[in-house]
Amino acid sequence: MPGDASQESLARGGLAATLQPANLPGSARDGRSKLRFVSFRVRLSVFFFLIVVLPMVAIAVLLVEVSERARDGKADAQLATGLTTALSVYEDDVARAKAQASRLVRSGDLGEALVGGDAARARQFARDAARRPEVEFVRVELPGGESIEEGSRQAIAVADVAVEGADGNARVSLSVTGPTEYVEEVRDRTGLDVAVLAGDRMLASTLSLDDAAALPEGGDSVELSAADDELRAAAVDLANPSGGRVVTLTPLESEGFFGSSPRVAAALGAFLLIALVAVWFLVRSLQGQVATMLYAARRIGEGDFTQKVPVVGRDEMAGLAAEFNKMSDRLAEQVDQLRRQRIELDRSIRRLGEAFAKGLDRDAVLRIVLETALTACEAQYGRIALADGTVVELPEIADGAARQAALGAESRARADRVQVEASDESGLHALAAPLRPLGGGDVVGTMTVARGPQPFGQHERDVFLYLIGQASASLENISTHERVTEQATTDELTGLANKRAFSEVLEREVARAERFGHELSLIMLDVDDFKLVNDTHGHLQGDEVLRAIGRILADEPREIDEPARYGGEEFVIALPETGLEGALELAERIRARIEIEAIPMLGADEVMYVSASFGVATLPTSARDEQELIAAADEALYAAKAAGKNRVAAAPPLEPGEDGAPRAKGQAGARRR
Repeated sequence: MPGDASQESLARGGLAATLQPANLPGSARDGRSKLRFVSFRVRLSVFFFLIVVLPMVAIAVLLVEVSERARDGKADAQLATGLTTALSVYEDDVARAKAQASRLVRSGDLGEALVGGDAARARQFARDAARRPEVEFVRVELPGGESIEEGSRQAIAVADVAVEGADGNARVSLSVTGPTEYVEEVRDRTGLDVAVLAGDRMLASTLSLDDAAALPEGGDSVELSAADDELRAAAVDLANPSGGRVVTLTPLESEGFFGSSPRVAAALGAFLLIALVAVWFLVRSLQGQVATMLYAARRIGEGDFTQKVPVVGRDEMAGLAAEFNKMSDRLAEQVDQLRRQRIELDRSIRRLGEAFAKGLDRDAVLRIVLETALTACEAQYGRIALADGTVVELPEIADGAARQAALGAESRARADRVQVEASDESGLHALAAPLRPLGGGDVVGTMTVARGPQPFGQHERDVFLYLIGQASASLENISTHERVTEQATTDELTGLANKRAFSEVLEREVARAERFGHELSLIMLDVDDFKLVNDTHGHLQGDEVLRAIGRILADEPREIDEPARYGGEEFVIALPETGLEGALELAERIRARIEIEAIPMLGADEVMYVSASFGVATLPTSARDEQELIAAADEALYAAKAAGKNRVAAAPPLEPGEDGAPRAKGQAGARRR
């Protein structure tokens, strides 16, 4: 029958059979419709919604409404009664105050004194009245407008008594009630907590309240919190010239749903019992298949793909079980493949990381890091940008959208100094993090990779951060090496090359000059009377002189020339591919600049001037090798010194000796330019 054929197709193909309804006969489609009507999803949804969700929602809404109304109604009734009592107490206090004021005014001839504007007697009256134990506050207003006050200004329930006279009226205002006394009396009568306020200022309260502004205005009732209690409060305005109000407070009972009404609780219990019974039968009918699939899913989550779900029957649950088993097999294959790839990738990355962490070629290290990051993260574009302006990009001709996404993430990482992952509207994803020294410090650069449309996974982020650490370590090693190399070859005081570095340069330039037949000149100079500078002005001033000459020697020669501090106050300059005349011209230019250089005096608003003597020798004119070149320049320097200092002297040319070898001819010629 067609219906059986449909069942058979569903058993063989699982859920795939339900995806092709158009190829089934009409009776098969009817059978499939009936099967869908009693499917697991429909049964579970209908039963759960009708038996559990709707009743529980209705009951919850009903109970919340009933409970809140009952609780609030009970609390409001208590608060209203308390406010009535508070007003009654207040009116009684006003009446007592008025009676007390009348008695005091009627005593003696005080009334005539008040009307007559006798300020002295009025002041004495106010002081005497305020000393009475039953009086809290007294104010006397004389006909002329003068006002005299004694006692606590926070007193409430103030009563006024007018004193009339022919020349005007006086007024006596008096209170026998303090705010603390008032709230205690109201609490004793009502059993409620009470607060009395003047505007937003708390005068007294039987309860510790953090925020007086949260209390209600007159005629209002609100809920508020104090300590661990939920309170309801109501307020009423007092007939007080200062605009005060009294607030009564009562805690809200936490009755819950079951405390509102026994009938509501019984109804809730009945609904819960019906829901539990229905759910029990539903779970009973489905728990076998669901438990088996749940167990298999948990095993898959733990990495075990051997657990299979039994395929029982021909319904949609059987089809789901079959598809579940197929999915488990495919996941097992993919996970195994990914596991092997990850092991190989981790090994490769760590080997590369250890290799380039020891390297000292900055550009090569950055390129290796970037290539490794692109491979490990399967990114399309990568970029490393250092703070000194160095930028490495791969590929060098990058996709514009990928590069733009990378630049955005790089900017955020540089600003926030944390790892960031950003995506843009085109679906591209970028991962960026700052490069910083391992021991902490300022950011030295950023590394960014970008791809689309797949976001970066946790493993890719971990690998990326590992490479960030390796790159930071490598850059730190390179910087340390460069710093040590510079310290080993640079004179600390002048910033020029030291004697050791100059010797290596001179040896290299002599060999090159001999190989290609070029001339090589050497200028040697010495500061005149430098010992006198140290003895007269101190060694710190002498250091300042040497620094000034070092700056001149760094500025005047060409880029290919090599100036250096040879020792003490003696300096040298190697001039590749330069003859004697060119060397003499440069020496004279440097001599003239030193002569006019104003050197600041330390600790004084003055300057000093120094001079220097120069000796110039040229290879092969004045010497045959490195040692003879240095000796010839040195002899020429001493000739300049002997001729009066502040001069330039040239070494004499060599002449053939008896053995046929050239030798120096005559003495060095010193000249003042």
